[in-house]
Amino acid sequence: MPIQISPLISARTRGNGSFSVKTIDLEALGQRASPIALLDDFRVRGQPFGPHPHAGFSAVTYVLEDSQGSLRSRDSLGNDNVVGPGGIVWTQAASGVMHEEVPAESGRELHGLQIFVNLSAKSKLIPPKVLRLFGDEVPEWKDDTGDRVRVVVGSFKDVKSPLVPAEPFDLLDMNLRREIDFGLANGHNALVYVLEGEVLVRADAREQRLDAASAVATSGGGLLKLEVSKPAHVVVLSGAEIREPIFARGPFIMNDLTQVEEANARYHAGAMGHLAPLPKH
Repeated sequence: MPIQISPLISARTRGNGSFSVKTIDLEALGQRASPIALLDDFRVRGQPFGPHPHAGFSAVTYVLEDSQGSLRSRDSLGNDNVVGPGGIVWTQAASGVMHEEVPAESGRELHGLQIFVNLSAKSKLIPPKVLRLFGDEVPEWKDDTGDRVRVVVGSFKDVKSPLVPAEPFDLLDMNLRREIDFGLANGHNALVYVLEGEVLVRADAREQRLDAASAVATSGGGLLKLEVSKPAHVVVLSGAEIREPIFARGPFIMNDLTQVEEANARYHAGAMGHLAPLPKH
């Protein structure tokens, strides 16, 4: 079917001096947001959250290239990673894991995207796994007009990321000077989020103009075009639409209440492991 483009959604800003976030209201996008369950553009200093569990989805933190500081990501599987600007930690929580993420350096602001990617029913109970790439490990695509695409997850043109999650997904960080296009497979959705500049999203006879801190969702198969009149920074997130019931409660995203209760029981029984909190700075 032809590509459909949603109405524009502007981010809501909340927070304070040590923690601020621009949140895209994915509920307003309905099923076209699937498999993405959360998209936050955050800036943080200090330690806003202690160790906590997740299950049924992947919790993804992508450190943007303009971040002053690095991300420290710890989990109950024994990983303790420090990832700098341009890097990513993909916590594939699945059946359940404990983790904690904080700025690695005291007093240096961490700027990144927090993304929750839902898992389909067949993957919700697989063993948890944590994947990561440092900034210099992320492959890039460039053209002679100055357009640049960091292929953080998935593929673009002839460039493929070495980070391979349980279910296919694309995370493309684009610095655009003119225009770019990419194919959207049938059954896949894409979320286009603009960090800086203005972008015109085109597909078939449809188009939508976005400014900074706004997003649109697209669905259907075909060619999607992004056009800019001045330099812009855009992130595109794309995956297969999950047509299954969703029941989200607290840190768990499952298909029904029973599964959430089972995940909560696993957590309290210690089956998701243990993670002692870091000492406060």
